[in-house]
Amino acid sequence: MTTLDTLARNSANAVHTSVLDVQAPARGIAGAAQAAAMWRMAGYALAGAAAGIAVVFALLIAAPTLDEPADSVVSTTTAIAPTVPTTIVGLAVTPTTQPPTADEEPILIAVPPVDDEDEPVLEPDTEPPVLELFSPRDGDHMEKKVVTFSGGTEPGATVLASGKFPAHVDADGLWTVDLVLAPGPNGVVISATDAAGNETQIRVTVHLDVEQPVVEEPKVEEPKEPTTTTIAEWVFTANQQYGTCSEPVPYDIFSGKAKPGTVVKISSPHGNGIAEVNDDGTWSVRVEFPTAPYNDQFTVTAQDQTGSKKTFQFVSLFEG
Repeated sequence: MTTLDTLARNSANAVHTSVLDVQAPARGIAGAAQAAAMWRMAGYALAGAAAGIAVVFALLIAAPTLDEPADSVVSTTTAIAPTVPTTIVGLAVTPTTQPPTADEEPILIAVPPVDDEDEPVLEPDTEPPVLELFSPRDGDHMEKKVVTFSGGTEPGATVLASGKFPAHVDADGLWTVDLVLAPGPNGVVISATDAAGNETQIRVTVHLDVEQPVVEEPKVEEPKEPTTTTIAEWVFTANQQYGTCSEPVPYDIFSGKAKPGTVVKISSPHGNGIAEVNDDGTWSVRVEFPTAPYNDQFTVTAQDQTGSKKTFQFVSLFEG
């Protein structure tokens, strides 16, 4: 039995006892019985009212306040939060929100920002690099075998001439390459390749205007009658006919004059030859250079038996 039940029962018993103790008046048994019944009803009514008031005061005194937790509540295996009625016997109670105490610090949860923008997708580089030729121009006529080609391209690109001669490219994309030309028209292809493998090409034709050496025809001298005079000494001469060759086995023809009956030797790093001087003092020989590298100039020497010599330059233009 709870405390509220005990208070209500005590109040009811007290009223009932007081009604039983009322003395009967002298008017008679009937009147006394009627008066007793009326008092009993009034007593029950007062007892009910007193019990209700006792319940209200007991709730107000015994119930925990909204601001402080109840110490008398004993927790069991299942924790149930206390429920406070909003209305008790005509008294309105407005529920309030418990604010945090001064000792409690709010807990801040850091939520990273959401970036709805998609990351940029890098498209592959398919654009060929820019390639310019500053010098020489298409159709130019040159007088020297070795010509410097120059131009501009994309920084970091690789530049090749005729597919095998690399050009020097600086940090700004300016490039230069030296090429050896053959007499007549020379077709040159300049290509630039960037880091992504895109390629740009320029095709030009450059002419080398070099006079070909003229081979003097040997003069036929009429036989002279022997005399006692001394024959003048022979002067050694040598000439080169081509200077370049595009045949698979490059060659050149050398000729000149020397003392009749002597030998003229032709020597080089990539081929040699021997010519016997005719009775009229002329000589001529074809010399092959089977090991001559492509587009690499080297020296050829012609020398007679007296030690007189003359040097020439030769370039093979065969790309095979």
